[in-house]
Amino acid sequence: MDGPHIGMWPPAKAKPAADAYRTVLGQMDDGFIYDTQHLIEKLEFEHAEWEFATKNLDWYTQDTIFFSIKG
Repeated sequence: MDGPHIGMWPPAKAKPAADAYRTVLGQMDDGFIYDTQHLIEKLEFEHAEWEFATKNLDWYTQDTIFFSIKG
């Protein structure tokens, strides 16, 4: 399939995904480590933003993370 693959997932899944990627980081081929670390950082940021918003903003509603992966 050509082009980007577009997906979505709820922010509540960002932290568990980041933790899972971090767990297997040492077992990955070197060519994937940089991008995976970058993904972990983005997922942790999204989790922190979601956690802050759900605790501190009365107008906040559940959000969605959209992402695109180029193949």
